[in-house]
Order: sequence, then structure tokens, then C-alpha cells
Amino acid sequence: MARRPDNQIVGVCRFSYPAKAGFRLSAEGHDAIVDALYAPERLRRRFAYFEMICLPSLAAQTDPDFTLVVLIGDAMPIRWRKRLKALRATYPFLQICAAEPLGPLQATRRAFRIGAVEDVPFVTGFRLDDDDAVACDYIERLRETSDRLLDAGWATEETPVAIGFQSGIYWALDKPGLPVFRFSEIRPLAQASAMITPFDFRLNIFRWNHAHLLAHVRCWTDPEPDMFVRSVHDGNDSGRTVPKGAERLPPGEAVSVLRDRFGLAPMRIRPQLGRLHGTDHAE
Repeated sequence: MARRPDNQIVGVCRFSYPAKAGFRLSAEGHDAIVDALYAPERLRRRFAYFEMICLPSLAAQTDPDFTLVVLIGDAMPIRWRKRLKALRATYPFLQICAAEPLGPLQATRRAFRIGAVEDVPFVTGFRLDDDDAVACDYIERLRETSDRLLDAGWATEETPVAIGFQSGIYWALDKPGLPVFRFSEIRPLAQASAMITPFDFRLNIFRWNHAHLLAHVRCWTDPEPDMFVRSVHDGNDSGRTVPKGAERLPPGEAVSVLRDRFGLAPMRIRPQLGRLHGTDHAE
């Protein structure tokens, strides 16, 4: 299938961005959010997750034609901004958008606009957290799916379409050993989700809570194969946990899935995760 020249793939990752809403601390005011987000120990952890989990999975993509815009606050301390900018030498798909505190939709709309090429009519915009990963063929499958939906007239200039992949991996990073679980989500999930829209459209994949997508926009979902790694640890603002009924993978299978499906190096990074969380990651 020939790829459509009028469709581009752009992702946005909110990296400690102090949005006006959406945090557990939002009720305590902007200063409380900034103090929490920019605490040195927290940022050390976020960079570790980003560099060990998120970025390697994107670097391993079978289709390298995409952009990831890292959305940060314009008040992020300079030492951390320099560290983030330095990553662009290794990961050329990275762009950085520094913005003042805005609402989630306004901020991410700006980020998508920075990452997209204006004369390409459509944007398939995906979202990804800094501590999560996508499968090595995620961009390839996302492009193929979005191109087909555009070909079929299901996604148009007036009608956006959300794309979701329901199956993936939960990895409890703050537990000893290699606690890796497989699970198929019942509702749309934020991880590995995307939306087809025209360039600089008023909506994007961040417009609604992922659990409410089906009530607001056309959705196309695929129950397989594994397309995301969702990390679980005590630093998750969302309070995510391993779902009930998730299948724990044997250690050998867990290593091979993380390595072969997601481009990660679990055996190499386990000691670093152990130091981050004060746990013993030996078997």
C-alpha cells in the first residue's frame, strides 16, 4: 500500500509541563504544581524513565518518519532544559516546545503545530507519556491505519477519528524482579492512542479523557498485538496500577517481549531502576 503524502505522524509528550489543570495538586495552586514538578529528585527519575524506556522504543521504529514534540514549561530550570536539548543529537526525531502554563488542549495544540509541516493537510497526532513505550512497529501500523481511514473517507477535514490499540504490557518498575504483565483494555487508553485531524485543527487526542473518547469522536481500535508498555511506579500522578486479571509473564518471556517487541534492554536497566526506587532488581 502506497503511503499518502498528505498525512504526517506527530507525537506530543508532556514532560513535567505545568498545565493549568489535570494534576492532583491543581487545587493547591500553580506554585505547588511547579515545586512538585521541578523537584530535582523527581526530574532525575523522569529523565531516567524517558531515556531508558520512552526514547529507545521510538528509536527502534520500523518507520522512522515521525516527529515527537516534548512539551515543557517555559520555567523549567536551565540545567534540565540543556539536558533535554542534548538528547536531540541522539534522537533527531525530537523537537521541544516550551510554553507558559496553559490549558491541556491549548498547550498541546501549540505543540502539535510546532511539530507538523503546515503544507501537509492531515496530522495523525499521537500521545505518549515520558515513562511509557510503544511497539517497534507502532508508527508503521499507525500510518497504515490512518491512511486507510482517510482513503475510506471515514476521517475527513470535518470528522476527526481516534485510533487506539487495546493490548499491551504493564511493567511495575518499583517492584523487585521483573514484574511484567499483559493486559487487553476494555476502554480506549491514552497510551499509543492517536487522532487524525487537519493541520492545526481545534481538537486533538488530548481533548478528552481517554476513557470518554467513544462518547465524543469516531474511534477505530485494534485488540492486538501488544502496542504499548505502561509503567507503574510510585511517581505516577494518575495513580495507575496493574489491572486486575492481567497475566504475569514468565521472566524469560518478559525479557524477550520488552526487547524484541519494544526495543528495550530490561536486563541492562533493571539495576538502574532498582537504584531509583530502592529495590533489589535481582531475580
